[in-house]
Amino acid sequence: MDTKVEVVTLKSGSNIIFKEIKNSVSNKLGIVYGEGALLYSQHVITEKTDVWQYTSYITEPVQLFRISNVIDRRLANAAESSIFDKLSTNVHLDKEDREYLRNNYRKEE
Repeated sequence: MDTKVEVVTLKSGSNIIFKEIKNSVSNKLGIVYGEGALLYSQHVITEKTDVWQYTSYITEPVQLFRISNVIDRRLANAAESSIFDKLSTNVHLDKEDREYLRNNYRKEE
């Protein structure tokens, strides 16, 4: 059975998109294990550059976060699932994906 893509908001304010992989040891410790990525877009301005940085990769299966640190947990919407699928297959995000991240997951410096 295919695991659904989910998004969590942590107490730190971070948002993680992930697919959980059931792991009895991690689950007993209250830790979610799986493949995931931090959702963000960040405008970086230096003396020589003015660029946006975006979520760019999905982790290998790792311990992602403690359940006790979760403020909100929900299924990913279509745009977020598309971003997860592209990153999982090493496909670069397109203009619409980057715009979605800027509109919904902008990190201020």
